[in-house]
Amino acid sequence: RPFDHKKEQKPVFIKKLLIDTYPVSTADFAAFIAKHPQWKKENVPAIKADTGYLKNVDLSPRQNNIVMTQVSWYAARAYCAAQGKRLPTLYEWEYVATFNKWDARPQTNERILSWFGKPNAMHEGALLGSGLVSPQGVHDLHGLIWEWVDDFNSSTVTGDSRADTDSESNLFCGATTLSGSDLRNYATYMRYGMRSSLKGNYTGHNLGFRCAKETI
Repeated sequence: RPFDHKKEQKPVFIKKLLIDTYPVSTADFAAFIAKHPQWKKENVPAIKADTGYLKNVDLSPRQNNIVMTQVSWYAARAYCAAQGKRLPTLYEWEYVATFNKWDARPQTNERILSWFGKPNAMHEGALLGSGLVSPQGVHDLHGLIWEWVDDFNSSTVTGDSRADTDSESNLFCGATTLSGSDLRNYATYMRYGMRSSLKGNYTGHNLGFRCAKETI
């Protein structure tokens, strides 16, 4: 059936929250491991982290400006819990990443398009603060790495995604642009992707995380 964006639109309410200004750094994660040695590479079972866990990551304390990658969802959740926080939910992360005040910054869209147009743009050893800054002052949501969210596997696309007709499948690819009025506002169309192929123990050189918590 054809996708009716007006019929499929449903409000999502985001509670007040605090989200980390920057992704977690390697120095931050090193401090976490020092207090929680069960998350050292040699101590983590394969079910919670694949063979890429902490691969080629310099965990020396002086690396306080390098983004932490090569970390699994399980490890990211454990880190956030140790800080009295949690991973942001999918909708919380997306709300911050697509905040509509990007509209007032047309040059930002050009930077995002330019970044996504470059091959191998995401890489290990990325510097904190080298990505874009959101209107709320949150750094590196665009133009640096992908980030874990708590409910990364809350919806999946089965079979050939082009043939799927459920409402969840329309969250992927470019479906959100169907209701767009200004195609130049690329940041508005940022959606989550690659989630149907992720597992909790997966790690990657371009996959990191940040923490969040609700506030009163």
